[in-house]
Amino acid sequence: MNKAIIHTIDEHRMLWRFLFYTFIIAWGTEVLLIAAYHLKLLSGDLGQFFHFAVIGFGAGMAPAYAAFIVQKRYRTVTFKGFCKQVFYTEHLWSTLSFIIAFSLIQFAVCVMQETYLGNPWYLFILFIPMMVIGGGLEEIGWRGILQPLLEKKFTFLTAAVIEGIIWSLWHLPLWLVPNTSQSSMDFTAFTLYCITLGCTLAAIYRLTKSIWASVLVHAWGNTVLGGMYTLTSLTNFPNAKTVLIYAAQVLSITLIYTLVKAVGNCNAKA
Repeated sequence: MNKAIIHTIDEHRMLWRFLFYTFIIAWGTEVLLIAAYHLKLLSGDLGQFFHFAVIGFGAGMAPAYAAFIVQKRYRTVTFKGFCKQVFYTEHLWSTLSFIIAFSLIQFAVCVMQETYLGNPWYLFILFIPMMVIGGGLEEIGWRGILQPLLEKKFTFLTAAVIEGIIWSLWHLPLWLVPNTSQSSMDFTAFTLYCITLGCTLAAIYRLTKSIWASVLVHAWGNTVLGGMYTLTSLTNFPNAKTVLIYAAQVLSITLIYTLVKAVGNCNAKA
């Protein structure tokens, strides 16, 4: 069989196995958590610790676990090589510039819709490392594996939208887990948010080729929305203002991505 055909088949299998492991690990741990609450096994400080440990290191890390499993199977990647992929940076200053620019866009979108909770601003320093574990490390799988594989079949923007929908569905069991932020959210609003943020994270990954850049912007998004500002835009069905703001975000991100790629292509030809 032609090597190109074999490679395509392997990529197809890799995509579906990544999704299988990501969902089975996350949903499996969340079902156990739901059962523990139903049996009244979680209470007090120890119960809260167990809750956040399962969410963070079980469900939240599922995409990263799945990414390593499928890469070890189909690309014979070692753990050391896997870590190098996560922290790879082609152009450090360029990457930092995109992180700042995209973080400012995410912050502006939050400020236009939400109310400041009044927490001291220095808490940003504490929240961001927490949110790297509580969401950011998902990017190892979503951006490191899923987005590039989807782009083999679809355009960049279409792949980002599909990934955003998958990402929202992956969170679905959290609506049944007590004491989660999702349990008070409107699922349609959350899906729209996942698609919008997903496009942002996909763009920064494509522009920087850096997984950790997506990790930081994801953690920043979680910090400002819910950590420092309210979640009103996610607790109600999306109104016209929210839709317009998200559309403007996707448009601005797409324009930045298109312009930077166009300039890069011109420089390559020069």
